[in-house]
Amino acid sequence: MENNTVKSYDKIYNSGFLTINEEPGELLVDDIINQMSNHDFSEVFGQPVKIFNTIIISDIHLGSKLSRVNSLLKFLKNVKFKRLIINGDIFDSINMRRLNKKHWHLLSVLRKLTSDNKKTEVIWIRGNHDGYSDLLSQLLGINVYDEYLFEWNSKKILVMHGDVFDVFTSKYPLISEVADIIYKLTIYIDPTHMRISKWLKQNSKAFLRNIKIVRERAVQLAKLRGAEIVTCGHTHFREETVINNIHYFNTGSWTTNPSVFLGFTESDVKLVNYYNSNIEK
Repeated sequence: MENNTVKSYDKIYNSGFLTINEEPGELLVDDIINQMSNHDFSEVFGQPVKIFNTIIISDIHLGSKLSRVNSLLKFLKNVKFKRLIINGDIFDSINMRRLNKKHWHLLSVLRKLTSDNKKTEVIWIRGNHDGYSDLLSQLLGINVYDEYLFEWNSKKILVMHGDVFDVFTSKYPLISEVADIIYKLTIYIDPTHMRISKWLKQNSKAFLRNIKIVRERAVQLAKLRGAEIVTCGHTHFREETVINNIHYFNTGSWTTNPSVFLGFTESDVKLVNYYNSNIEK
C-alpha cells in the first residue's frame, strides 16, 4: 500500500502539478492532488477520523533548513487530537539563533495548544538534539520526559526517542556527524523524491544495523515496562513490525518526504504517511 502511494505521488509530480517552493523541502500542491487523499484519513483507517485520541510525531529539527515547518503548521491547524506527543528532537540544536520566524511561530502554536480551552495535552520526549531544554519547556508549558508510558484501548504504550540505544553514534561521534551532514546534503539536493538519501539508507550496513539495534532494544525495554506497543524516533526511518507480540513503530521524521505520524483513534492505531496533499486545500 505504501509503495502504491509513492508511485501515485511520483506520477502526479511528473505530470507537472507539483512545484518546489523557495524553501528547501517545502511543496506547493495543486488542488487536483487532494482528490488522491481525503483530509479525514478514511483511506488509512477505513472510516473518517473526526478527532484522534493521540498523535505521535518525532524529529522536527527546528533550526534546520530541512525542517518541514510549513507542512507541520498546516497539519496542526487541520487535524484534531486530544493528545500530542513529540517524540524527541524538536530542535536540530540548542542554538536558538538558527530558528527563523516560521520556527518560532510553530513554537507559539505549540504553546497555544497547551493554553487553549480545549485542554489539549502536549508531551515532549527529550531527544539527543534537544539538549537541556527545561527552561524552554517551562516557557512553552510542555512537560518533558525521557520516556512516557500511557494507556490506550486497554494497552500500555511506551514512547521513547531511541537515542539511548544508538551505540554507533555514541561510539563514533565524529563519523556519525560527517555521515549526518552527507545525508542532509542529499535531502537538500533532492527534497521531493529523495532518491539518493533513500539509496543510502537501503545500502548502508551501519545504518541498517543501527535501526535494528534501536528496534530490538526498544522492544526489550517495552517488555520490561509491561507495554504492548513501543514507538521510537531518532533513526528517521519509518517502520512498523511485531516482535515477540510487541508492536514496534518508528515515526520517521519531519525532515523527509513523506513525513510520518502515528495516529491513535478510539479503536485503531496506524502509521500515516503525510504529504501536504493529505489535508491541504
